[in-house]
Amino acid sequence: MNKRALSLFGVLAFTSASVLSASLARSAHAQGAQGTPPPPPPQTTTTEPTPPPPPVATETKPPPPVTTGKAAATDQPTPPPPPMTPTTTQEAPPAAVEASGSDDEVPSIFTSSYTPEKDKASAKKPTAKLRWAGTSYFQQFGVSPEIVAPGLVQTYAPIADTFVAFQPRFSLTKNWQLRARLTATYEFTDNANSSTTRSRTLALGDFLPELDYKGIPTFAGIKTIAAIGFGLPTSAASQARTLITTPFAKLTFDRSFEKVLGGELEVIVSGTYSHPIYHYTTAQLSDQPQYQAACFGGGSDTSCGNQASGAANVENSLTAALIVTQKWGKFTPTLIYFLINQWAYGLPTLPGVQPEPNGSTNFRQSSYFNAALDYDVNGWLTAEVGYQIYRTILNGSSNIGNPFFDAYQDMRVYLGVNIALDALYEAIQGKKDDEGILRTKNERRSSTTF
Repeated sequence: MNKRALSLFGVLAFTSASVLSASLARSAHAQGAQGTPPPPPPQTTTTEPTPPPPPVATETKPPPPVTTGKAAATDQPTPPPPPMTPTTTQEAPPAAVEASGSDDEVPSIFTSSYTPEKDKASAKKPTAKLRWAGTSYFQQFGVSPEIVAPGLVQTYAPIADTFVAFQPRFSLTKNWQLRARLTATYEFTDNANSSTTRSRTLALGDFLPELDYKGIPTFAGIKTIAAIGFGLPTSAASQARTLITTPFAKLTFDRSFEKVLGGELEVIVSGTYSHPIYHYTTAQLSDQPQYQAACFGGGSDTSCGNQASGAANVENSLTAALIVTQKWGKFTPTLIYFLINQWAYGLPTLPGVQPEPNGSTNFRQSSYFNAALDYDVNGWLTAEVGYQIYRTILNGSSNIGNPFFDAYQDMRVYLGVNIALDALYEAIQGKKDDEGILRTKNERRSSTTF
């Protein structure tokens, strides 16, 4: 074999190796794009010469626009491929590995966001919000003013305490939102007016999760929110009442008025119905007493031995609320009023048990009033000073009492702070807040709604 034949044989061998390498590269690319195993490489021999492939690496003319896979975004010519590219065709990236930045995805609980629907009553364009926007922490430090009526002698025994309310929120979609409320109270003083049997005890309130629906169309500028939920007996009082759970339904109407007295007025009206479920219709002692105390007039009857009190538990409850706020710049005065109506279980007449002299009634009514002035310190912190009173509608003389002031009812003057945790998180991340703090507008202290 002469030198010319050897040179021709070398060219044919190099050409066959190039074709085989390009075929393997195309097969590997197809396997990554389609998820199927590559076909076996073609069998090549040295007896049949294969024409050489087109010079890809040295081609300077850009190829025509690619139309396979996804359509091109613009009409400009596609730039040439980089040097030494084994193929000249482009394929669409597989859907499984496409990068996605959709707002509907939830990468994490802290960074997940959504864009709410545009409010027809507002000219502001909706912007993306964190899904847990509205989550707040409120704490107040209060003291009961000790006021003695003229002509009466009363021991000076004021109460100083702190109240905490943690209210998380999480938007599942634009219309569905999870909310919850957990409260706690701690008394710094210990005297005759203390509300706990143990000195300086942290008293938890009930845990109240709920599911809110905000997709009801706005009518006459009124936003309507419907909610359902249940209460869990995390408080010592509910556990003593043998509470299992408290299912409830709530309906809220919210109306804002712009340019009222140089500010923005907002009125909120809501109603909540609940039907608590208990083990027993009366409160029970958590521990068995050392001896059994007989009921009044019961003789040897010991049916009242485990009773914590003679009051029946609440069977049904209906609470109406009115909240009015007026915002002037950084100042926001707020008025809150709750009317709490409760129907207790009727106790049967038992032999040997003395009934009440004037008969008994199972209807109870109480109220809660709160007047506060808020000041927006920054986008996530609000300072508050306020006054509140929680009382029964009837006084000791069975007359309707003053719902706003009574020297012998549960009153507080307090200083408080409200922290919008989502706004605080964004402030730490360096995001500027231009809209100010978002108030949850829930009751401050009253946690005896049910």
